[in-house]
Amino acid sequence: MAAHSEILLSKCALFRDQGEFIDVHLKVGDELFPAHRIVLAANSDYFHAMFAHGMKESNQEVIELKDEDITAETLKIVLDSIYSGDLHVNNENVFEVLLAADPLQVTSVVKQCCDYLQTEFLQLRFDVLSYCRICTIADRHGLIDLQEAAQCKMASMYMDVCESEEFLSDVNADQLSSLLSRDDLSAPSENFVFKSVMQWIDYKKDERMAVAAKVIGAVRLGLVEIRDVIRELNTEEMKQVPEIDRLLQESLLYSHIPSSSTFGEEKTKLRSSGPVLVAVIPQKQTQYFDVEGKAWTSMASLTSATDGFDLSRVYCAETRGRKLFVAGWVSTFGECISCYDMELKVWEKLKHPCGVIDDLCIVGGYMYANSSKYNKIPQRYSFTERRWQPFAKVNITCGSKEYYHNSGVTVFRSKVYVLYGYKTKANSSWCMRNAELHCFDPVRNVWEQNESTCQPHFGSSLLVVNSKLYVAGGNISVNDSNNLCGHPASVEVYDEENNNWSVVEQNHIPANNLGAVEIEGRVYFLINNFPVDSGIRIPPGEVYPVYLGDWENLRKVDKKAVLCYAPVKGT
Repeated sequence: MAAHSEILLSKCALFRDQGEFIDVHLKVGDELFPAHRIVLAANSDYFHAMFAHGMKESNQEVIELKDEDITAETLKIVLDSIYSGDLHVNNENVFEVLLAADPLQVTSVVKQCCDYLQTEFLQLRFDVLSYCRICTIADRHGLIDLQEAAQCKMASMYMDVCESEEFLSDVNADQLSSLLSRDDLSAPSENFVFKSVMQWIDYKKDERMAVAAKVIGAVRLGLVEIRDVIRELNTEEMKQVPEIDRLLQESLLYSHIPSSSTFGEEKTKLRSSGPVLVAVIPQKQTQYFDVEGKAWTSMASLTSATDGFDLSRVYCAETRGRKLFVAGWVSTFGECISCYDMELKVWEKLKHPCGVIDDLCIVGGYMYANSSKYNKIPQRYSFTERRWQPFAKVNITCGSKEYYHNSGVTVFRSKVYVLYGYKTKANSSWCMRNAELHCFDPVRNVWEQNESTCQPHFGSSLLVVNSKLYVAGGNISVNDSNNLCGHPASVEVYDEENNNWSVVEQNHIPANNLGAVEIEGRVYFLINNFPVDSGIRIPPGEVYPVYLGDWENLRKVDKKAVLCYAPVKGT
């Protein structure tokens, strides 16, 4: 039996065809199109506002549509769709129908046109000219989802098309700048991106010098080899543009004293497609995880983290730009942090004055070395001064009948957040407490204690997803030897505004040994306490468990390894 709404719609279409109950005509040029006010108002915000708010057209029998994007042919297609629910477009007219439906605010037709463009022009027959046209229309009419789909597709193909004739001739400065701002831009290196931009400028240099500063400024110049920046920008022609000369000077300053540069984070942030998951293993060759082959593979391009330093233990690792920092123990040196320059392929050591380092994190011009040893003054490394300096102690006093365990560190909104698992001893037995969240503000040089979690957490990980702070993985207790035990800890999310935590339900994760958790419709694996975004996405409304495929190999890494993402070339 046909749905009630379908019967009503078909009746309205029949009335229109037979000229019954017609109370308005739409005019385009010399052609009139009969319609019903109530049908137009129900399908178009434009006509609803016209008829409901006493505009002069509300009582007119004929309403003339003068928008230059609306033709008799496109209006007929739009009206037929309103009355039938079906949209009949093809590759030749879909752009024109979209341009007609948008000012009339017929959202159903706009959506169907956008869906058609995404399928036919972006997925099945992508070309640069269609991309430019789609982006122009999407930007002009505020079609954000369509613009995102087009840019996402172009970003994934950037390396393949950026040297094509169509790209060099038809992509405009705004479109190129938007592409360059994306984290998912597919390119082997930022040097490649920079050179492609210079090639685009040279293609029409006379007219593009006026926008050269804009597109060059969109490149992440902090990741480009300084000799290439100098070669391209240190010319009389380029230096005549004040903004380009400023970018050159900032690049030179950043290459020598990174933290003294006025470069923003956007100029030094690694693109998501570049870094690979790296496992630094004591006294073994560093490995990376091959996402395509789903296997750990030795990394020939990255010298072993123990070469020349005899790192018998590694605690944690972090990257900043092209440098990899590894905290660990060297038998002849003690606690230290080894710094590997991935461009120059050289190591140097930074002796750390305060014992075991549980985690490293970088905020602004400092690298913070976090430790569970509360009786020592904490230290941070200044990239400007190239030395360690003390900063405020966390507000924890650990008594003989108390135990705190560093259960995760992350950077959130330019502050350092640390989660501490906590237990106390009463009547010779340990009592597990909810984990404490502490926040360090680098500007004020103070620690603040935030609300504790809903449940105990030991050995968990802090991570940021969609501008929210989460804790995942780990266990709810530790034994007398301070080894993790008990049930797995729940996933919790922190409400920054109300300063409280809530448990995140796990509805789609099958039994596994990857520490898999569901956060914001994404699946993360907790490997050696390190959160790995699997790339698996859970569709809204999905009721079945997700398929983890052959990700099991991710667990096949040395338990002593520390993981991080590193921008390594030529793996």
